[in-house]
Amino acid sequence: MALKFKSPVPKHTYSYAAERTAVTKHFTKRQVPKSTSGRLLLATWNIANLGVQGRTLNAKKLIAHILKRFDLVAIQEVKDELGSFHTVLKHLGPAFDYFITDPAGNTERMAFVYRKSRVKPANLFGEVALRELEYPKRTVNVRWTDATGTPRVDKFKSLRFVPFDRNPAIGSFKSGNFDFVLANCHLYFGKFQNSKKKDERARYARRVLEIYALSRWANRRVDSSKTYDKDIIMLGDMNVPAMEPEEATYKALVKFGWQPVKYVTKTAGSNLGNDKTYDQMVFAPGGVKNRVVDEGVFDFDKAIFKPLWTKLDNQMSKGKAVSKFNAHVKHHISDHRPLWVQLDVT
Repeated sequence: MALKFKSPVPKHTYSYAAERTAVTKHFTKRQVPKSTSGRLLLATWNIANLGVQGRTLNAKKLIAHILKRFDLVAIQEVKDELGSFHTVLKHLGPAFDYFITDPAGNTERMAFVYRKSRVKPANLFGEVALRELEYPKRTVNVRWTDATGTPRVDKFKSLRFVPFDRNPAIGSFKSGNFDFVLANCHLYFGKFQNSKKKDERARYARRVLEIYALSRWANRRVDSSKTYDKDIIMLGDMNVPAMEPEEATYKALVKFGWQPVKYVTKTAGSNLGNDKTYDQMVFAPGGVKNRVVDEGVFDFDKAIFKPLWTKLDNQMSKGKAVSKFNAHVKHHISDHRPLWVQLDVT
């Protein structure tokens, strides 16, 4: 997100203790496991605009409380200003440590936050930075619907890859008997496929090509004898709006047979609107995928700010109440929900 969310009016104040209790109960309701021996709780979370959002101390403490449930979290949208991130870390406590990248597109950093008793950093840390000779060149088909409701297809022929706006961050870790590499991503968004202007649909095509480039990179690393570790997991905000066979971004993601977590069967979307699957966690066939014990999205927004929701629901239509409530949620916490998996690391 390039711009911070506007502060909702009137402001909402709340008790951290009450909201922490509500979140903890919701972890139980959603059957999110606790950290335990022989299992790794891996998550990805886009904490929107962390560093420029003007969050209260209570909000940062609540973010820390959510993060603390997991053993290792890939975080996106940590902004150049690190004060808020450091406050969150302070409230995570000494049991956690982190790695962070330098800022890239939209002055965003990628971060890895991990529980030191369950996760140990290994020796590979860097970025996915393709050499020019590795840039893919493809025809990208963008399906859209015109003003009359007629389905159309734009063919962007021989579209040349533009370097990642934010290079995915690579981190290698060990948990139990499992060594692995994470590629922490926040891929290009651009515009929507149903944008009225063709040049905007071309920006959507760029998004498709960036996803394809990442998928091809991961597949080649798994197949290479020179790879540091073939147990690679791609995760993060990949801006895949729907996990459907005809969705161009999704087709690019699974082009090489890699398998994403199909969390929509449980909780629907990873966004507050509950209708998008922007956040992904993707595994090579077999291997790491066979270690998945459980998965899900933690819809914290269904637990927090209950008095606010009751007030809004009593004052206005359901649609307006949802819109105003979500404005508070994304201002204080995020417009993305954490996506998590539990892995067997024995």
